[in-house]
Amino acid sequence: MQTIIVDYLRMFICLVDGCHHYQSLTDAKRKYENVVIRSGKCDIDLHTKAWYRFQGAAGKKMATKSPGFYKCGAPYPAWLNGTHPTVAEGKVRREVCINKGGVCGERGFFDVKNCTSYYVYKFYRFSYCDFRYCGTD
Repeated sequence: MQTIIVDYLRMFICLVDGCHHYQSLTDAKRKYENVVIRSGKCDIDLHTKAWYRFQGAAGKKMATKSPGFYKCGAPYPAWLNGTHPTVAEGKVRREVCINKGGVCGERGFFDVKNCTSYYVYKFYRFSYCDFRYCGTD
């Protein structure tokens, strides 16, 4: 019985539409222009099976260019290296970069979905801190 419940939960997590079931990222320190002087926050604990949406003071979507060091609430900001998808593309895989040395020093891949008026993201889990996904308008 326990195995059936676990299998059902795994299937449910895979079928959840990110446009309707997401967690909001609203912290103003996450915004592209925000400068951090000391050690900042880290997104190592964001769940890789959950969808996230930038909202409010954090911006409307993930940044698509490097903001530089000590921005977005962390020493090493992360950004989407490429473009956001169209609605017709559905869920797509995109590269995420972490600014290390002014360039894409660390790379990974994550899912992005266009929900018509906003985007949702299923993030890649890097194995260290201090990095943070960066929002913008």
